[in-house]
Amino acid sequence: MRHYLLSVVTLIGLSGALPAMAGIHVGLGPVDEIQGKSSNTLTLSWENQAQHPWEVMVGVIDERDSTIISTPRVYFGSVSKRFTWKGWFAQGGIAATNSNTEVLSEHWQFMTGIGYRHDRFTVSLRHLSNANTGGRNRGENFLLFQYGF
Repeated sequence: MRHYLLSVVTLIGLSGALPAMAGIHVGLGPVDEIQGKSSNTLTLSWENQAQHPWEVMVGVIDERDSTIISTPRVYFGSVSKRFTWKGWFAQGGIAATNSNTEVLSEHWQFMTGIGYRHDRFTVSLRHLSNANTGGRNRGENFLLFQYGF
């Protein structure tokens, strides 16, 4: 978690030296517990400037390791459509992962979310799963705090 925080703080600090790039967001947040073990996520995303924007995101969910359950580090990429209303939004789209485990059993997933955006800050609750299209369907849930620059 410490290396994620350091990465985010560095990117935010550098954002003051970079020209404004509307639509770029860095995110960090906790991932739900599975058998008492939680994890973290780090994301980088881009949104276009439409009223109901598209979001393209890449991210990583850190590994969990315990005697009960172990999940490897998962890398993912997603493309979602966001529907907005006065800062609030709901979104859904497709995602691809490098994982085929008890938690994310297919390489193709769906990413859904709800949240709120104010100026440069966004908070959202996201769900990544195969939507019961095959194999196990536990999925990953995470609370995502994003900063745009």
